[in-house]
Amino acid sequence: MRKLQKSTYGFIFAIVVLVIALAVSLYLGLSGWFYSNTSKMSSDMQLGTTANLTLNGNESQVVSFTISGAYLPGHDLKQYINVTNESNKPLFVRAKATIFCYDAGECKVELGISEHWTENGDYYYFDEAVPVSNKISVASYVKLMDDQYFDSQKNYVLTVVVEGLDSELDRAQIWGF
Repeated sequence: MRKLQKSTYGFIFAIVVLVIALAVSLYLGLSGWFYSNTSKMSSDMQLGTTANLTLNGNESQVVSFTISGAYLPGHDLKQYINVTNESNKPLFVRAKATIFCYDAGECKVELGISEHWTENGDYYYFDEAVPVSNKISVASYVKLMDDQYFDSQKNYVLTVVVEGLDSELDRAQIWGF
């Protein structure tokens, strides 16, 4: 067996260090050490926080909240919902609020509206077209119906849908109001 020269000891040392570094990097990479979740986004809005929606023409916007089933029938839940017309034309606006129940489907919820809104069927209609760049209040609270009882051990999804319609279109023909 031949004796190694002094210059090859350096190469062997470098190769051993690089192999160890590669093994550690692979281990940390596969174990998730190099990855971190920096997203702090919440997919669930808290009931009571102001929701600001924007409409840009003939479209709808939806905002959903998780609520506890422990609320009693007829209870008012403070919830501010605003909508802004960001289109280049005035818009007619209507809104609808429901709670999804897994056993009964959609259950109606009353919106705390101002005198500028009219209730017709499941929807609330704003009385006049919303001018360009104006913001209106859709609701200041939501109220559970007097005959709605929920399981206090479960959570439910409260959904508010706000729809916009170009004021040049026939609102009565399209929406029926």
